Amino acid sequence: MKLPWKAIAAWYRAHGRDLPWRRTDDPYRIAVSEFMLQQTQVDRVAPLFKKFVAAFPSWKKLAEAPQADVVRAWKGLGYNMRAVRLRNMAGEIVARHDGLLPENAEALLALKGIGPYTARAIRAFAFRKRALAPDTNLRRVLYRFFKGPAADPKTFDERSWLLWEQTLPEHLSYEVNQGLMDIGATICKAGRPFCMECPLKTLCRSYPRILKVKTLPKQKPARKERVDADGIPNRIYRGRVIETLRKGPAAEKDLAGLLHVLPGLEKDGLIKRKNGRWVLA
Repeated sequence: MKLPWKAIAAWYRAHGRDLPWRRTDDPYRIAVSEFMLQQTQVDRVAPLFKKFVAAFPSWKKLAEAPQADVVRAWKGLGYNMRAVRLRNMAGEIVARHDGLLPENAEALLALKGIGPYTARAIRAFAFRKRALAPDTNLRRVLYRFFKGPAADPKTFDERSWLLWEQTLPEHLSYEVNQGLMDIGATICKAGRPFCMECPLKTLCRSYPRILKVKTLPKQKPARKERVDADGIPNRIYRGRVIETLRKGPAAEKDLAGLLHVLPGLEKDGLIKRKNGRWVLA
């Protein structure tokens, strides 16, 4: 059995969400959106994406920008190391690829900061190549469709994924990926899905059984984080340091309660000492 690719593409054209990175075919802007959307909700990304690409409109401009400026522009998105990795990758692209994002899968994976998921997503969205991006929402839809309501969304079955990809018409790749993501985000949700609104329900192996299942498999839990005695993750403290330094240099007395994360931030290249004070690197 294969998915009704044409029906998914048609559903997307009629019901797809209007998002700023869907209004461009510029690989740079699409790649930036992929970095921003990692572990960050769409509603938070959309307004910040516009400001970021206005400030840094190309790989060259991003590579030339001081890292501190890029981290400041990343405000509101969290996980600030993504901004550093994106800027570093811009330098690679300018130096090794004449400022053009490569579309070849091997060349993409050779760039630091791009893993298998991001490579698939960029090939599908930026270059409209045959690929299924294993986004959490998209993966949940496919597993429920092909494997039934007990399918575990935490897993990634590479063999099945490749088989599904092989049946995907390349000219529909972009619309199908976007459509499956939107179906997962708005209809085939992690909790109880709205099957009656789904364009795939008549062929889905989960419907209608999934409506009677009492306990559905849970989404993949967030990776374990270092926490303090009160259970507060280190990333919260790291974020507070970066937020303080976005406003300007700070002495250690200005960072009371945050000193334990300074060595890690310095090691990651996010902050540094200058004239006895801490600043963004």
